[in-house]
Amino acid sequence: MTPPCPSPLVRDEIERLPTYNAGLAAARFEAIYGVPLRAKLDSNENPLGPSPDAISAALAAVKGIGRYPDASGMTLRVALAYRLGASADRVILGNGSEDLIGVIYRTVLRPGDHVVTVCPSFGLHEFAAQACGARVTKVPFTPDWRFPVAGIAAAMAEGARVLIISSPSNPAGPAISPDDFATLVAATPAGTLIVFDEAYVEYLDESMRFDALAVLSASGRPWISLRTFSKAFGLAGARVGYGLAHDPQLVAAMSKVRNPFAVNLVAEAAATAALEDAKHLARGVELAQSERRRLSRALAGMGFACAPSQTNFLFFDCSRPATEIAEALRRQGVLIKAWMEPPFTNHARVTLGQPTENDLFLDAMSSAARDITKR
Repeated sequence: MTPPCPSPLVRDEIERLPTYNAGLAAARFEAIYGVPLRAKLDSNENPLGPSPDAISAALAAVKGIGRYPDASGMTLRVALAYRLGASADRVILGNGSEDLIGVIYRTVLRPGDHVVTVCPSFGLHEFAAQACGARVTKVPFTPDWRFPVAGIAAAMAEGARVLIISSPSNPAGPAISPDDFATLVAATPAGTLIVFDEAYVEYLDESMRFDALAVLSASGRPWISLRTFSKAFGLAGARVGYGLAHDPQLVAAMSKVRNPFAVNLVAEAAATAALEDAKHLARGVELAQSERRRLSRALAGMGFACAPSQTNFLFFDCSRPATEIAEALRRQGVLIKAWMEPPFTNHARVTLGQPTENDLFLDAMSSAARDITKR
């Protein structure tokens, strides 16, 4: 047996990092809990899955897996660039957009650099920066779940190498308003890289949509927008993300630290086909929008306050440690994610699944709340 790695070999920054709170795979869940998984609602996956065209393209590509893929991923980059109104040399692909977060940080961060984000935040916005030796300031959302623009601006005024926020927000769900976004971009120091994580952009209500890329482009500041095929496009298992940067030189620099074959042959084929199936994308978005209205009302009626969501999930206050609720639901075969980031450990995040899955969740929530209250 190989002995455990002696801690002197591990950098202090890595020793201090928490473990990423990932969702639980179905087979792993059933092996641990010994009950059938009835509703997997912990990882923000699209319950409709990918486009049938994406599956067909992936199957067709399998016969070519004896060869390495195109390291440049140019077929998909060109398709994305066309839709974004940009040149392909400003587009970079990654093994999910979370892979690109690490690539960005490894490209621009030095030990001691300052990164500013919000709280609650997507864990890798913080952890991946700390792994590079950076210090991270997290500015809490306002009590009514608005982006804390003034607080972020004040934090950046102390000097910031990177500003990174997600909108719509993961894990909370709110989307930044056009006015707040313009104010925030204008307040960003000229030498600060703006990383705008748009993993859930497809789920925005029409009334909340605006051209954030145009605002960034007009700002004169360095920026990169991150998007993914894991959520609305239903390709979570394929791991394909992409970024659009303000300048090809940033992409060229990032490409030096990125795994040159970060997106495999089958995944690229699936993503390229998924991009063409607008009808399948629209069906998934419409389902999520409808179910988030229904479930937010239902949870509010049960006494669980939800943050206003523009995503395919809800972030709600359990009024007790969320791990208690999540564990009680697991015993009923329902998976949600208890949030582990202080001071939001009383909050949980639930993915919006099929209506039948969401009904199972609501029934399990009602039962769990009654059981815990009786203790």
